[in-house]
Amino acid sequence: MCLTEYNEEETMQRFKEEGREEGREETALQDIRKLMKNLKFTAKQAMDSLEISPGEQKKYISML
Repeated sequence: MCLTEYNEEETMQRFKEEGREEGREETALQDIRKLMKNLKFTAKQAMDSLEISPGEQKKYISML
């Protein structure tokens, strides 16, 4: 196989998964912001109530 050849199905699957992950992140950010606004939660309280892992919380803090 030459370097310019690729598996189209595999590539499309990877793009779809990346899109899904971005969608999940955006939804989580929206949920965090809503809890902070409507219930006056801190970012940590909002993420704890959504059961976001401590490792993921660091990522979302930087995105808020």
